[in-house]
Amino acid sequence: MKKSIVLTSILLIFSISEICACSCYKKSVTENYKGADLVFTGKVVEVIEQRVIDSIPTANKLNPFKIRRYRRVEFKFKIIKLYKGETDSEFVSIYTTGGISDCGNYFQLNSKQLVYSYFKDRRLNDWSTERKVKPYLSTTTCSQTKELRRVKRKEKRKLKKLSGIK
Repeated sequence: MKKSIVLTSILLIFSISEICACSCYKKSVTENYKGADLVFTGKVVEVIEQRVIDSIPTANKLNPFKIRRYRRVEFKFKIIKLYKGETDSEFVSIYTTGGISDCGNYFQLNSKQLVYSYFKDRRLNDWSTERKVKPYLSTTTCSQTKELRRVKRKEKRKLKKLSGIK
């Protein structure tokens, strides 16, 4: 029995080709606010999930492209309160991978959230600086975006002070 557990563990370790994990440190409300382009509270009114297949150029002449698959989720929010940034609509879309291990957020339909978001000009899950796309808003678990009911009064007061809201 013990041999089979060890053998299975070894096989699993060597069969994993790519591991992604999210690691972040807890930032203060001020750091989160200053690092964000758009900070708001909002209600999720629509969730659109897509499976994306993408190719990444490699240096390997025999295999010039690496194919990767990932999830891309658009969360459409109705803004309740805007703390930072500008928008020309009462609705805003936030794009993320929807995963936890890759730092993406997933929001339940009709949930209310405090969102610290920022503009990105690279594809989701793409750290190459050469493949630019039209800027879009995104967020991560590291931004301390969270359900509105989990936001402490102290954080709300700090956001009001930072944004100049009375």
